Amino acid sequence: MKKLAFLLLLAGIFVLLAVSASAGEIMYQGGGENGMYRTGYTGAINVELHFKEPFNVSDADYLYLRVYIEDPERYANNGQIEITSSGRCDAEEYNWDVGSFDMQPGWNEWQIDLFGAQTAGGTPDLEKINYFRIYFFTEGDNLIAVDYLGFGGENEDFSSVATELGEVKRTVHVPEDRVNRVGKGSSGSVSVQAVIETEPLNIEDYDYAFVRLKVDGIDNFTGDGQFELTSSLSADQKEMNWLVAGIDLEDGWNEFKLDLYAPDNQSSDFLYEKVNYFRMYMFTEGTLKLNLDYIGFGYEGDDFGYDLPAYLVVSEDAPELTPEEKAAREEAQRIRAEEQAAKKAEEEAAKAEAERIAAEEAAKKAEEEEAARIAAEEEAARIAAEEAEKQAAQEEAEKAAAEAAEIAPDPAAEPEAAIAEKSGCGSTIGGGTVVMALILGCALLVKRKN
Repeated sequence: MKKLAFLLLLAGIFVLLAVSASAGEIMYQGGGENGMYRTGYTGAINVELHFKEPFNVSDADYLYLRVYIEDPERYANNGQIEITSSGRCDAEEYNWDVGSFDMQPGWNEWQIDLFGAQTAGGTPDLEKINYFRIYFFTEGDNLIAVDYLGFGGENEDFSSVATELGEVKRTVHVPEDRVNRVGKGSSGSVSVQAVIETEPLNIEDYDYAFVRLKVDGIDNFTGDGQFELTSSLSADQKEMNWLVAGIDLEDGWNEFKLDLYAPDNQSSDFLYEKVNYFRMYMFTEGTLKLNLDYIGFGYEGDDFGYDLPAYLVVSEDAPELTPEEKAAREEAQRIRAEEQAAKKAEEEAAKAEAERIAAEEAAKKAEEEEAARIAAEEEAARIAAEEAEKQAAQEEAEKAAAEAAEIAPDPAAEPEAAIAEKSGCGSTIGGGTVVMALILGCALLVKRKN
């Protein structure tokens, strides 16, 4: 018995040792002057870790992460924390949305439920975790850093390995416009794009985007592609887009207009007054070339060319204007803008008047319907009152008839009464006759005696 108890004790000790060995496991410990940090101005900032020897975290319930975020206000609502067993992102992956965590300026310590994750490219093998990544889209200068990465049970304490971020070597960001007008490819995606950092364009007063684009190899286009405008200095954030498949393109130069207020897709946070990014991509199977001339903005009646009211991208082939020509164009654009504003004001006034008239007609119709409803209710009440009176009269008549029937003689007794009257029996007349006969008889007897 003692031997059995000793063996059970040993087994318990081994279990506790195994559990304690698997709990609180540190995958990465950094921070300090050699901290794993990244800086960026726009788009994604990535911190990723590859491990030659995979980690077995199958006994853990939580991922523990200490991450530095310089300016959470500049987070562009796009970012993830990822662990995989594939050695890369998006395969055999668990991931969590960065925006779902409470972000504070400076160091953040997050306890992340392993089993509350989303998956990508299959479920990871928790006995062979060999990759970690956090990416963070930013708008404006920002910095993120990872201090430690660990796994364990609930409420683990990693404070003993926490450090502070060391000196950050920043490069001064100088805003610039980056334009890629030419794209070429034989497979995958072909694109032209522009990032306008220096001076975003306000397009809220214009109706259309005017585009002049050269295409070579349109037959190789797969049908998958978009024309995008954003106010986030990057793709897929604060974006409106049109499907390229809906644009009638052919080999050679193409000119097409896109309705700025009828895109195929538009995010709620797109800013018309701050357009600073353009991209057009097309997937191809075979050689496809793109060459952009310009993207301009104007009104319904404007023509294609180099004298539109505003441009996001304009070709170097656009003619150089003399100061006089430039002043004349600006004056013409000012007049056209005023005319367009007056036209819009008239349209809005007409729309407001039409809405007022429609509202009055609706109110009048509502009044008529209400009057009809009241009249219908009154008529229904009148009919109901008449029916009630008629019912009461009928009930009164039936009651009177019943009372009269109780007072009247029984018809079944009439034959007997008739017989009695005929024979004189049981009647006043018959009884009187008998009395008279008796009196006369007595009188005769007395007379004879005397």
